[in-house]
Amino acid sequence: MNNLIKRLITAAVCLILIIGCLLSGKYTYFLISFTINLSALYEFFKIVPGKNIDPVKYLGITFGSVLFILSFVISSGIFNNQLYLVLIPLVVSVFIFELFRNKANPVINTAVTLLGIIYISLPLSILNYFVFPAGNAYEYAYGILLAYLILIWTNDTAAYFTGITIGKHLLFKRISPKKTWEGFIGGSLITFAVAWAISGVFNTLNLTDVMVFAGIVSLIGVAGDLTESMFKRSISVKDTGALLPGHGGILDRIDSILLTSPFIFIYLELFKKI
Repeated sequence: MNNLIKRLITAAVCLILIIGCLLSGKYTYFLISFTINLSALYEFFKIVPGKNIDPVKYLGITFGSVLFILSFVISSGIFNNQLYLVLIPLVVSVFIFELFRNKANPVINTAVTLLGIIYISLPLSILNYFVFPAGNAYEYAYGILLAYLILIWTNDTAAYFTGITIGKHLLFKRISPKKTWEGFIGGSLITFAVAWAISGVFNTLNLTDVMVFAGIVSLIGVAGDLTESMFKRSISVKDTGALLPGHGGILDRIDSILLTSPFIFIYLELFKKI
């Protein structure tokens, strides 16, 4: 019960903080999102090193941070897409650093360094395009991101409480001994209900849009959760950190975002022309 209370209090505080930053403007949005990206990278490169794994930690964190900053200034219209060319020497530098480190298993070290960037910073960087839609003349608009986050939080919370109350049939026993089909179904149904309820709140999104969001969040979100569980199980780690009481680390809380944001972006690009 104490863990449940901690979980609820932490979730409420995070919710208020993130929504407050979104509503306050683009710079407070950048501050909170950049901090989340940086913290998640730090957690990843802190827990991954092991007997046969030794990624270039600080280069990975730097690379991921630069990627996020680039996506922010480009998506906001400050610079054009050519600035992404900066990423080419950064990719090359990962290989060069490994060349001179003289460490065991250089292939694994290089792969894990790049994995941290692709797995964490790439999907988080995509969020910048949600708040600076090209169709809105690159002006800051939090509606798309807020609607998406509401559905992420709804799905995670509903699946968790449905699972601990009536969950009996394990969803993916090999990866997670706690996630159940009842939790998955309950989370999905409630997420679609909330999507319907908020469909008229955001001017830039219609009912079809939020229902598609709900479908992506429900189906791909659980895959994001299970993927992080798979990574943690493979390196014998329970939580990625202890920053959030009752939840674990930052990476434990954003795992659903990491696999769903690219699909939301694809939908918006194809059908909303953001």
